[in-house]
Amino acid sequence: MTYKNEEIREKFWKCLYTSTDQEMFHYWILLAKSVKPAEVKPVHFPDVGLTNIGRYITEDTSPYMEVWAAYERCQWEMNPSDWLENKLSLMGEKILHQRLVTHPSGSGKFADVLTIKTLASGDEVVSRYTVQKDYNPVDGGGNYFLIKVSCASDIYHSLAKDIHFIAVNWDLQHRSNMMLAELLKNVSLSSKNSSGFRVPDSWEVKVIADNRLVIEHTLEGVNYGVINLCFYSQEAYKTAEEVFQLATARFHEHDNAVSLTATALETVPNDINDTFTGPVYTCTGELVSAAEKVRAFYQMYIVNIEGNWCYAESVGKHRNHQDYHFEANKRCLEIILSTLKIEMA
Repeated sequence: MTYKNEEIREKFWKCLYTSTDQEMFHYWILLAKSVKPAEVKPVHFPDVGLTNIGRYITEDTSPYMEVWAAYERCQWEMNPSDWLENKLSLMGEKILHQRLVTHPSGSGKFADVLTIKTLASGDEVVSRYTVQKDYNPVDGGGNYFLIKVSCASDIYHSLAKDIHFIAVNWDLQHRSNMMLAELLKNVSLSSKNSSGFRVPDSWEVKVIADNRLVIEHTLEGVNYGVINLCFYSQEAYKTAEEVFQLATARFHEHDNAVSLTATALETVPNDINDTFTGPVYTCTGELVSAAEKVRAFYQMYIVNIEGNWCYAESVGKHRNHQDYHFEANKRCLEIILSTLKIEMA
């Protein structure tokens, strides 16, 4: 931001939103002095699953902009950035640019996104979105918030600095003590040391073999996601490709009736866990069961930790606008990898 303190005091005012009885929805936001409240009572929009808690518009002859604040309560822990991406797709927004930020508290990835949308009239609107997340102490789960600052595309450059300033200068007034939708629980890998990892409370962990665990998201008897966690000796298997072939061999057995189609292994920067050594390998794909008429999303990571290969595989629903199981599965896999710790006996 390039505004100096004097310019900020001249151009902006601080709005305190308290137009709902529940303090967890109260927030503050810095608005341009030409922008005033137009609608402050909560209004639910079922088509997009959002409850509006503040609409602000330009009320003088200045270039016109609108500011919207909205939230959705979701039961499961996920990245606010993934939640926002789902919403943007649902609303028909085209992403022009985005900045993802991993919160140092471990509460996930947050987003600052610039979008464009063509309305039915043919007019183009540019919007900047930012997100927040907080635990819902009344109903459980998490409150996922967004701020949207918009203007006509042909005047965006004249308002870009103000739009950016508003989109990043807001916060909740009464945060809970937990920036998560669910508590995290510890999973131990050894009775002799602190080796282990963490998962959201709604996930269950089962030991299948000495080197394999299955982490499941089963709700009311229906499974919505499975994460396989397997460990292999780096002395026995020299490359990530060997580990991948070994771990996925079950998908190529003729009597299994399940087939995997996946992209080639690629390496990505290790911004996951400081204890990983060497490259981080990943790929995505799809699992198909012709017998059960099921197509599932597949994502995999292979990392090296303390001389062992760790193969982490997530299988579950594709992204859709009816639920957030895709986002919850992705977040659980990230939490496992980011908290994974191995101590040698």
